[in-house]
Order: sequence, then structure tokens, then C-alpha cells
Amino acid sequence: STWEPCLLFSCKATEKNQKGERPNLRVSGVVDTMPRMLAYSVLVLFVALLLGSLPTLAQRETRHGKFQRQHVAANSGLDARLYCNLMMQRRGMTNIKCKPSNTFIHGEATAVDAICNNGGIHSSDNYYDSNSAFELTVCRLTGGGTAPPNCNYRGRVSTQQVRVACVNGLPVHFKQAL
Repeated sequence: STWEPCLLFSCKATEKNQKGERPNLRVSGVVDTMPRMLAYSVLVLFVALLLGSLPTLAQRETRHGKFQRQHVAANSGLDARLYCNLMMQRRGMTNIKCKPSNTFIHGEATAVDAICNNGGIHSSDNYYDSNSAFELTVCRLTGGGTAPPNCNYRGRVSTQQVRVACVNGLPVHFKQAL
């Protein structure tokens, strides 16, 4: 048999059988449409997966979010070495390779954000210096290894002002301790 173009639940054979009848290939309108239904199901699944991934794409980490994740933390209360080893891993800086160094600014996120506004003084370009000093923990990779799981850090605690880069009134890059 040859087939006419089909719509859902309406496929028909165009040739007649030996008795001059068109064969009825339908079983409750489903069997002859199974391949089409499967194709539609696959298409619907694909669209659902695509739409499901859109929120993930939209939730990509912002520059300010990355700055906060990598540099802003509550007071540690731990030994600096233990703190660095724990936080560098917890904050995702040892996932692919060991980040060579990182500075944690201990304080409220709002106080750190304020450096880009009334809590800081414009330095140059888009850099701002904090008006007040923050407790800092500087973590540096030791000679143990440069790839996970061999990321081992030493830490140093100090209290200093900081310089950060700001975009749209928010910190996006830690430049240095002052």
C-alpha cells in the first residue's frame, strides 16, 4: 500500500486490496499513528528539556555573585590554615585546579558592597578603596600540588583596607589589600 499524507489519527491506505476494498489498518485509530505519536512524544520531551534548562542558563553566576562567593565570608574563628583549606574547597576554588591565592574579606556583604558607594573612595578607573579596615584571610597554595585533591593552603590573617573594582555600584574584583 501507499499512504496519503497523514494527520494525527487519519492515515489511510490508497491502494485497494483484491476485493476492491481499502484495508483498514487502524485499531481504534492508534496502531497506524504509533510512529507519529512517538515522534511527537520525542519532540515534546526535547522542548521540555530545553525549557527546563533555560532557568539554569538565566541563573548563571554574575560577576558580583562570583566576587561574593570567592571573597566575602563571615569571621572564620578557625586556624587560618584549616580555614583556607576548608573555604577554598567549599567555595569552588579547587574544583578543576587549585587557585594559587585568594583573599577572604570578613564582614557583612552589605558593608563590602558599600565600598563601591559611600563606604569607599574612588581610586582610579573603576577601583575604590574602602574607608574602613576589614579583617582579611589571605590563602596561598603551598608547594604540595596544583591539582585537586592535593590543594593545600597556608593562611595569614590581617586587618587592612581593601581596593576593589566596581561595576554598576557593586564589587566585581578584589584588587589588593592596602
